[in-house]
Amino acid sequence: METKMNARWGTPAFGLVLGALFFAASALGGQPTVGLGMFAVMALWSGFLVVFGGRSETVGVLSGRPVDERLASFNILATAVAGTVALLVAIIGFLWATAQGQNGIDFAVVAAAGGIAYLAALVWFRTRG
Repeated sequence: METKMNARWGTPAFGLVLGALFFAASALGGQPTVGLGMFAVMALWSGFLVVFGGRSETVGVLSGRPVDERLASFNILATAVAGTVALLVAIIGFLWATAQGQNGIDFAVVAAAGGIAYLAALVWFRTRG
């Protein structure tokens, strides 16, 4: 029973914690209204996952609770596509900023973090079997 409870509430609870961190960071930066908006978005998303997570297999996957191996594999593929797109945007952003004569270090850091994480995961999974 505890596993089902954790599976159902884990992702929404994480969303609320993340929303609270967004609010805190914005409030510290002098923009509490923006932070409140970000918290509201995360709270709505978390509520959506709780309300519809048990009714829809797709929302269950978004909640981190795929009902079978097929949906779990779709989740892995979607994560890979999203990661690839994020890295491409970071690389293109770096190239664009550099071509404009600007410092593209923000994009470079994101691209480097993604590349390092990919290599580390590849080595990790390869050595584990």
